[in-house]
Amino acid sequence: MQLTTEYASPAELTGYARAALRDREENALSLNRWLPNATINDLTYRFNRGGGGLIEAAVYRAYDAESDIGSRAGAARVSGELPPISRKMPVGEYEQIRMRNVDTQAAELRDAMESDAEKLVNAIAARVELARGDAIFNGSVTINENNVSAGVDFGRKAGHSVTAGVSWNHKDGDDDYDAPVYDQLMSWLDVYTDTNGELPAVTLMSRKIYNLLRRNKQLRELAFSGASTAPPVLTRDGLNTVLGDFDIPPVEIYDAKVSVGGTATRVTPEDKIAFLPAQGDALGKTLWGVPVEANDPRYGLQGDGAGVAVGGYKSEDPQTLWTRATSIVLPVVGAPDLTLVADVIA
Repeated sequence: MQLTTEYASPAELTGYARAALRDREENALSLNRWLPNATINDLTYRFNRGGGGLIEAAVYRAYDAESDIGSRAGAARVSGELPPISRKMPVGEYEQIRMRNVDTQAAELRDAMESDAEKLVNAIAARVELARGDAIFNGSVTINENNVSAGVDFGRKAGHSVTAGVSWNHKDGDDDYDAPVYDQLMSWLDVYTDTNGELPAVTLMSRKIYNLLRRNKQLRELAFSGASTAPPVLTRDGLNTVLGDFDIPPVEIYDAKVSVGGTATRVTPEDKIAFLPAQGDALGKTLWGVPVEANDPRYGLQGDGAGVAVGGYKSEDPQTLWTRATSIVLPVVGAPDLTLVADVIA
């Protein structure tokens, strides 16, 4: 395939695609709230595993006495390479013939390439979001597709991956959801605060788990303490109030799905919750490197190479116009113990 600028330049297509990517992540695929995008002019990432732990206290000294000597935690140095991801879409021979009106063909082909650029960048965003979900809930990212097998384990503490002793969809003889949810949450919050010295900011979960919480007997009784009977279902405000009353982080519902090989696939598990820190880069970042195409002067990116790069190409036999998007990207979790994940549905 040969690079072509006949209908749209790579700089124009790249700018269009990056704007579409930002819109996609702000509105649909939003785990970048905890693993925000960052660009690096390299293929390699390096970080010290750790962060989020307790702060070591200094000690007082006597006047004229020597300063106390601090120590660095024995954090493991983690490094690796960002993997490439790319996809292309054709405007085939038949489609080009349909567009061959001399007055409108160039505009129609440009529109087709821009539309394909948006589809391509959305596909890349979907795969990156799957990797973010993997990083948050599994403490690792695994790639096993297209003859590529790779992965990175961010080293979350074993005690930060737990299973509920009583499943949250368990029912008693009166058909009530009777799991001791409050007790379980408090126990897990103790683990989190023992590690980090503060409460998590949010509890990420599926709508299925959220609805189980609204029907949970223990939470309903806490919400209506002193009342002769509690309603069978808590309202949204009622649930938020009872959680807030006991310093349980507020619920954030996340149910995004993407298509993988034609199959609707959840980004995050439906049966697990995750305690997360406040939005920002405390947990880690999604690192976007510079693909080789971005350094091609014909792309005209002028120092803005990190991120998605999109160009138009032509091939012969049959004559086909391609739009190709490529990037080098991976979410990297530097402070994995700022997450705690609980499997709560059997």
